[in-house]
Amino acid sequence: MDQKKILRFNLGNVENSLLGVELNWGIINDELDSAKIGRRDVFDSVIKGRLMDAYRYLDKLLEKGVEPFSPEGVSEIMELNNIIHYGFDMQLRLEYNRAIEANSEKFNENINPIEKWYRKHMKGEPHPLKVAAEVYVAVLGFPQLFIEGNHRTGNLISNWISMYYGKPPFVLSVENALAYFKPSKEIKRFADKSTWRGRARLPKYRACFKRFWEENIDNKYVKS
Repeated sequence: MDQKKILRFNLGNVENSLLGVELNWGIINDELDSAKIGRRDVFDSVIKGRLMDAYRYLDKLLEKGVEPFSPEGVSEIMELNNIIHYGFDMQLRLEYNRAIEANSEKFNENINPIEKWYRKHMKGEPHPLKVAAEVYVAVLGFPQLFIEGNHRTGNLISNWISMYYGKPPFVLSVENALAYFKPSKEIKRFADKSTWRGRARLPKYRACFKRFWEENIDNKYVKS
């Protein structure tokens, strides 16, 4: 892998986009409700701040050239999930130590198939956008990778793959929120491979989210 192709985040533009989501969250939630996608939990300054902490952390991983799903990269995936919940507040982490341990246990139970799938599909001539989209589906589908925070962490992992291989990221914005949460909800509902319905619908949502990812990645979030 030519390390010169690895991209970095324009963190100012990322933060501006997330600030827009924060300020317009009431409107976005109303639109989600009207579209029968379902209202989501609040997106406030605390959520935005922790998500920005995670983007900054991921940017440092890209700067160091850490590959997604490498031995170092796998442990960093768990850390990204911790950051979106607790930021870098060590006291808060101590208070929620049992929750962190339970989340880590679920992660360790479910990460191996995703890691193996990633390695298999990045051999030879890689297709990073396809892999980024399908890894997101795997994180969000059954069994979910984490107890909580699968949307946000899945997005970060997919951006990590995209940017490591020289492709721009997807960042949540006022303009793309509705289009993002619609397939995400369907993936979460129907990606259970243990059921006939899940197996039948999974290819549809893989293709749907691949199209979404390709259409909504944006160079304005890439550091020039």
